[in-house]
Amino acid sequence: MTDNGLAVRRLVYIAVMTAVLETAKFALNSIANVELVTLLVIIFTRQFGWKMTLPTVLIFSFIECLYWGFGTWSIVYFYMWPLLVLFAHLCRNGDSVLYYAVLSGAFGLAFGAFCSVFTIFIGGWKAAFSFWIAGIPYDLVHGIANFIICLVLFGPLDRALEIMRRKSGLSFE
Repeated sequence: MTDNGLAVRRLVYIAVMTAVLETAKFALNSIANVELVTLLVIIFTRQFGWKMTLPTVLIFSFIECLYWGFGTWSIVYFYMWPLLVLFAHLCRNGDSVLYYAVLSGAFGLAFGAFCSVFTIFIGGWKAAFSFWIAGIPYDLVHGIANFIICLVLFGPLDRALEIMRRKSGLSFE
């Protein structure tokens, strides 16, 4: 395959992965703090590498901003999802579903704390701490939901994407 053909194929994969993230996010929008995006980002990073997943999450974040409007939450998306790609990349050699479920759950639990970091620059430490404390019930739901979703769906989705990656014959790292 030529370099141009490889570049086009990678671009198509990024577009499809972005569409999958958007669809998954939209499908569960009506259930607060229950989402598939965390699981999918972990699996995408594991199967396709950070070089494919990082542009995917950045495009996903930009599309979310276009759909919902730009606000302070927008900045959070542009560092939270790349941060998950980093964590997933560093943990990509885990060998059990429980390992990834803990990563997914921990990310959900920590989401509010990471979001409150940006609040420091707007309202100071007290505002950031108040923001984080007020969101703890939502973070608990987020973490528990991520953990359970990952326990149930990680195995089948990871195997399916591994088969797809192997059949594509591409090296993504």
